[in-house]
Amino acid sequence: MMILSYLCIAISIFLLALTGLQGYFQFQLIQANHPQFALFTAIFYMFTETLVMFYFIGSGTAIKKSIKMGGGDPALYEKVKKTKMILFPHLTMNMIFIGIVFILGGAVQTGSVAGWIHGLLFDLAFIH
Repeated sequence: MMILSYLCIAISIFLLALTGLQGYFQFQLIQANHPQFALFTAIFYMFTETLVMFYFIGSGTAIKKSIKMGGGDPALYEKVKKTKMILFPHLTMNMIFIGIVFILGGAVQTGSVAGWIHGLLFDLAFIH
């Protein structure tokens, strides 16, 4: 399962980079313009982040059950909880950032928001 997560993360980074380049240089990918390809990328990215989050939720639950049944060291589960407390806010913020960037892309298309704001927020979301 984790290998699938790593693969999806790599594909997401590649898709986000392509989408960003497509936005700056206005070229088509697989006969898709920037908004169309950005929709595909945003959906795939959200799927990937959700997959990673649920992997950690599921593995944490499995570790907790194993400790209860096998009498293992409860400190192990505390490490898992600390890891999730560090990881989940960043994953959630990334999902929010990419969602905002996608929505602002629509605002750029209608002329409600300047394109440079959308581009700057994309750069910040990509770096985060």
